[in-house]
Amino acid sequence: MNFTESFSEFSSKIGPTDLALYAGAGIILWVLFKDKMTPVQKIINDLVNNLKGTNNSIKEKVEQIIDGTTDTKSDKSLFFDLVVSWKQTRDLAEKSGCAKAVEVADQMFPYLSPMVCEDVDNEE
Repeated sequence: MNFTESFSEFSSKIGPTDLALYAGAGIILWVLFKDKMTPVQKIINDLVNNLKGTNNSIKEKVEQIIDGTTDTKSDKSLFFDLVVSWKQTRDLAEKSGCAKAVEVADQMFPYLSPMVCEDVDNEE
């Protein structure tokens, strides 16, 4: 065995016997450590399943947008999401020290009621 040869020189000399030896060593290591591989295997399976789930949910959302269907959230939860979004925007404006942005956010608050939006739509 020549320890000074480069990887390309070494890899050019790999034959079927070497591959069988490496496969055998891999199988032996797998048998010895398969009990300890369960947590690693679980993590990998969960990651793959999450990626598949994310891909499916994105595909479903795109199909909903194309079809024109949306999530059927209740009006209360939608209103709550809207108020939470407004509060986060207002808090960020306060943290940045921009008084004008806080003023605009405060002016927006009366329009967060679902009834006001219906009145505005009817007037148009």
